[in-house]
Amino acid sequence: MRHAKAGDKLGVLPSHRVALLRNLTLALIEHGQIKTTTRRAKAMRWYAEHVVTLAKRGDLASRRQIVKLLGSTETSKPGHNRIRLALDKVYSDLAPRFKDRQGGYTQIFRLADPRVGDCAPMCLIQYLPGPESAKGKKAAPKEDKKKVEDKKPVKKQAKADAEDKPTKKAAAPKADKAEKADKKVSKKKES
Repeated sequence: MRHAKAGDKLGVLPSHRVALLRNLTLALIEHGQIKTTTRRAKAMRWYAEHVVTLAKRGDLASRRQIVKLLGSTETSKPGHNRIRLALDKVYSDLAPRFKDRQGGYTQIFRLADPRVGDCAPMCLIQYLPGPESAKGKKAAPKEDKKKVEDKKPVKKQAKADAEDKPTKKAAAPKADKAEKADKKVSKKKES
């Protein structure tokens, strides 16, 4: 029996589990939100929030702990380093965004459709939006109303054009008939 054994093993070996959680955390930092299974998201949440908590301290020791948590900084591509790019994003974007918040930096949304193949329950995990992005969302609908008002005269012009088109279409068949008759006459003359 597994009494007092906290944490989900995710059905893999310990080394695989650590690598999986590191990569999921890196992907979340890089993209802001990821789609994964619910079990993985719940297991990864601690990593994602602990990185932000360490970054809020802002000292060298916490920076080194983040590198230790996320893994090695060596990559096969020269000049490309996911860990350093993620560190820059954590310190420039996430730490300032959550400086007044005491934990709970992520949110998990369960998705209605399970994964195709094994029917595993899927979810979307993301960092909470900052206060400035929430203000930006409120300003956007006001601009949409202005755009709708600007489009109304265009619709009136389109209706006026639509009314003019039937008269042009009525004239167009007469011209087509005349052209066909001219072609028939020219063919008869040639033969």
